[in-house]
Amino acid sequence: MKNNIAQNIGCFTADFRDKKVIVGGKVFPVGHFFVNSLNEYWKEAPAGAESDPSGDWLIGSRILSTHLSMWNVQNDIVAGRLDEDSAAKVAEDIRYILRVIRCAKPFRYFDLNAEKERCDTLFGINSVQRINRFLQERAQYALQSGNHKRPNSSEIKRISGEQVHFDEYLATLDYYYKLGDDMNAAFDFGVGFVKRLAALEKRDESHLVTLAMECMAQVPFGRWNNPFQNVMSPNVKYLAILKKAKSTNYVLSKRMIFVRFGDFLATDFFEGIHAGHYPLRCENCGRYYLKTNARLQKYCTLPDPNDPQRRTCQAVAAAKGRAAKERHPLKYPYENRMKTIRTHVKRGKITEQQAATAARIAKECIDRALYDSAYANTLYKTEIGQDFIYNTAGIIL
Repeated sequence: MKNNIAQNIGCFTADFRDKKVIVGGKVFPVGHFFVNSLNEYWKEAPAGAESDPSGDWLIGSRILSTHLSMWNVQNDIVAGRLDEDSAAKVAEDIRYILRVIRCAKPFRYFDLNAEKERCDTLFGINSVQRINRFLQERAQYALQSGNHKRPNSSEIKRISGEQVHFDEYLATLDYYYKLGDDMNAAFDFGVGFVKRLAALEKRDESHLVTLAMECMAQVPFGRWNNPFQNVMSPNVKYLAILKKAKSTNYVLSKRMIFVRFGDFLATDFFEGIHAGHYPLRCENCGRYYLKTNARLQKYCTLPDPNDPQRRTCQAVAAAKGRAAKERHPLKYPYENRMKTIRTHVKRGKITEQQAATAARIAKECIDRALYDSAYANTLYKTEIGQDFIYNTAGIIL
């Protein structure tokens, strides 16, 4: 039954292979969707956006606003009868959720029109009346005396079909009820994890996964929230898929079918950790990005939203660094001279010992220039030059 429901609800199915996650036919590095959840679901609303239900702003918070109607229906189910007005409000709220998430990842890669049609039918008045008849019939049978005639096989088959329909209603309601919670819990976990990364001695799998477990234990309980979990119950199967779209070679892939969105985010995060991928926060734009290599990195490769040239944050930071050097009239010629000395050593024009002597003389020049303004404005430009330093060091090219 869960497999059948899972196939109908967008984003429940994902293939994991070779440090990649495949969702809706699109291929991403593992960890991509978890990091995306830290950015996309919590973008600030632009001015005047409150009237637009399909905007891509504060998705997580807006979904949480639908909790009350779903809570009421859950209570109705416990009591044994659905209130048609409350059930109609749930149907309206799910349509609202589908409008809110329609452009967000990973939902944009699925047929949400088909999902809307399914939910319109499942949460429509005819379905609600059908469920009420089933609940009433089940309650009446439970109240019958022990000598009541048992249902025949055809009646059992019909009741079984009604149970499947009821289970689908419950599973779908539970998915949408917990969707905002899952986004909220993943955000709390991700922010806490990134904040504590700087204190790690090493960023290997051992240290990363240990930190992750500690952060999971600290995810706060919200009013409606279950904490981000490292325990989940997806259905898993292995299958052969094409290595590339136009390839004739097959590779083994692990297909996972989830009954909760938070389980998908948690799986994507841990598969990423296993592959050496983890989230970081850009020091330029403040967005979260996926770290996929061992290189020291402070800035993301996304376009800087504040840069009119739409350069990446890495490019903007590099340009700022170059500009800072060029603006300093004393340090720039010194750093340029040191670069020349290192180049001459690599090319064999001077020895390591000669380079050390030349570097010492250059350092004396910059140190004197920084505290002696008269020297900086007169002799410094000459004495930091290559000819003066090499002559003083006794180097002849």
